[in-house]
This record gives sequence, C-alpha cells and structure tokens, in this order.
Amino acid sequence: MTTEASQTPWGFIHLDQYSRPAEPSREAVRQGIFNLWRYLDWRRKTEESVFIDKELSQVPQELLEKAAPEPDWGAALEAVTAVLDTWLDAEVPGSMVQIFVGPPYHGTAEILTAWAQARGWRLVSAPAPEMILSGGEEWLAQMEEGAEPLVLPHLEHCYLRHYDGLTLLRRLLDRIFSHQRRWLVGCDSWAWAYLSKALEVDGVFPPPFILAAFDQDRLKLWFKQLAGQAGEGKFAFRQADNGKYVLPRALQETPGDQNSAANQDISDFLKYVAAYSLGIPGIAWAAWRRSLSFIVTREEHAALNDRKVAELEDGDRAYPIWVKPWSQLNLPKFPGQRALLPVLMVLHALLIHGGLWSQVLSELLPLPPIEIMEHLYFLKAAEMVESDQGFWRVSPLGYPALRQVLMSEGYLTDGL
Repeated sequence: MTTEASQTPWGFIHLDQYSRPAEPSREAVRQGIFNLWRYLDWRRKTEESVFIDKELSQVPQELLEKAAPEPDWGAALEAVTAVLDTWLDAEVPGSMVQIFVGPPYHGTAEILTAWAQARGWRLVSAPAPEMILSGGEEWLAQMEEGAEPLVLPHLEHCYLRHYDGLTLLRRLLDRIFSHQRRWLVGCDSWAWAYLSKALEVDGVFPPPFILAAFDQDRLKLWFKQLAGQAGEGKFAFRQADNGKYVLPRALQETPGDQNSAANQDISDFLKYVAAYSLGIPGIAWAAWRRSLSFIVTREEHAALNDRKVAELEDGDRAYPIWVKPWSQLNLPKFPGQRALLPVLMVLHALLIHGGLWSQVLSELLPLPPIEIMEHLYFLKAAEMVESDQGFWRVSPLGYPALRQVLMSEGYLTDGL
C-alpha cells in the first residue's frame, strides 16, 4: 500500500492544462446550514464550548517555524527531473530549449535554480535594469563563453516595458535559438502573457511546463510534510471553533486504524486555502501561516475536560496547534481610498516584471517619483505589496485580491 511518506504534491503539466482549484461554493452553503443547525442545538453547542479563542494564546515564532517552516523547493527536484529527462533524451531539432512558466510565488525560479545547482548547470543571473536600457552587450557576451548548458530562472527580469526595454530580450532570444547549447528558462506567468503579446514568445518557445495547482489534497500532503521536517514529534492541527482536524493525524494509513484519516472528522479549511491561493503553493503557505494564530499549552490542555481534546495525547506525543477558522481569518483587501488608475498602473508594472526597484518604476510610469512612492507605501500599509531594500513586489496574501481587481478593470493578466 502506498503511504503518504512515498507520495509527493509536486507534479508538472503543460501550461494549457493548468486548472485552478474550484471555489467551494456548494460546501459553503452546506456548511452554513450545518452551522445554523449547530447553533440551534444547545447540546452540540455545549459539547464544543471548549474550542473558543479565550482559552488560546498566540503561537510563539519558534514553534511556528517548526510547524510551518519555509518551503523547501528542492523537494520538487524529482518531479522536475522526470520532465527534463525526457527533454534531455530527445535528439530532434528544436529540442535545445525548455521553458517553465508560473505565477508569482509558484516556486518556478526557485525549483529551476535548485535543479541547476544539483545538476551542475551554469546559472545565468538577470541583467541590471540599466543594462537592459543600454542594450546589455556586456551581459550578452557571457553567453558566448563555453558550451555548457545554461539556466535562466528569471526571464521576466530581462526586459522592461519601456521604449528601449525589449532590445536586449530580442538579442537574447536570438542567441538562445541560434546556438546549439541547452537552455532551461523560467518565466513569470504575467511576463509570459505580456511578452506573448509584445514579442509572440509563445510561438517561439516550445510548449511551457507549469507546476500543477495545489488543491486541497496536495496542500494537505505538503503541509504535513513541512511540519514533519521538525523531527521533534508530530503536530496536531485542529480548527479552533469546532475541534475538527485540518490535517489528518495519521502519517500512514493502516487498515482498521482508529486514528486513520478515514475515521477522523476532517475540516474543509484547506478547500478555502486552495481556492483563495488560486492553487499557488507560496500563497497557500502564507495563508496557512497566518491561520496558525493560536496554541493551547499542555498545562491548559490538561485542564480541558473534553474527550476530543484528550485524544490528542492518546498513544503519541502530538503538540496541538489550533487553526483559526477561514471565516475569521484576516486577509488583505484591496484599499479603495485612492485614485484607482495610478494605483493599478503601479501594481500592473510590478506584476508583469516580477517586481521592480522603486527608481525603475519612475522610468516606466507617467507618474512623479514622489507619487509612486506614496502609492507604494499606501499599498504596503494595506499588505498589498512588500519591499526588500528598495525592490518592490506584490505580497503573497495581497495577490489574489489584486489580480481580481486588475481583471475587473480590463488589464492584461496571466490567464491562469
């Protein structure tokens, strides 16, 4: 029998096969009716009265890092190797280039970088913005050195939406397709959509691969694997308002096991995480971290007189982590206090370039630099964007709301 330890959430498909997790609308209606019934049933209400916020406190950062550590993108190497081995074995014209596309926080660049390092292929860093605007001859010259395969994880950082911003990329594409050497390329899906319009790159590159969307089942497996990296006993993730397991407790399915997933009352929390994140693992991880807001200590746990809670200590050492219900999760919402057009111009520029330096934004947008910075700090306060030493990008938790606004206003999106 296949166990969870031998399963993987990672898998790659062709871009045109990508499908986002469905919105759990039917489940929401069903859950709403159930909640009304539960509210009217005083016996059920009394039974679950221990699952209330006042008994809980915030998760310490040290414990959070063990329960939901930073993603290890190297875990996807086996899946990406399965795709690339077929490509490497091919000896037909046009097989020298392979491209992977993915939305922000999908892990595309990180996975390709990890693969290149494991394989010993040469990584090509993206050019600085000033090199792009000046033609990038010095940067392009490095492509002439040697004959080893090259990996370019960030094609989206090799152009600018500017009068002089596509020249370097045109020259780069000419080198990629005219030289007989292997090229492995990664590109943000927003840049891919823009470049498909501006340069028709979708007709030049072979069909792109993309990491399959992380639905409820993939998230369940992935979050359990992340928590298992701590190696200090298992965590028990339970929904704080009703005590249902969010992740099944059993790491291996054993027939007749009373603690198996089939015998547990599982929350539908991860359905909402999958739908909200659009199937993007980095965004799902950020929402998961935010939901782990509460913990009950062992001392408090011992004082709770409830059979369901007591089961946590039955036979194994499981540290209880309480997950805030999806309806109570505080997620960023698009702020509407400012003029919409300039704010969306800033956001769209960030998305189609995979993030930008603040000084570069003023080169690309018909807005005064001081106004651009005002918009950026306004959006940062609303958790829509984040910055790292002057490099700005859309935040993971802000992305779903921003994408929806841009779509409703008719902006070019990635189409995923």
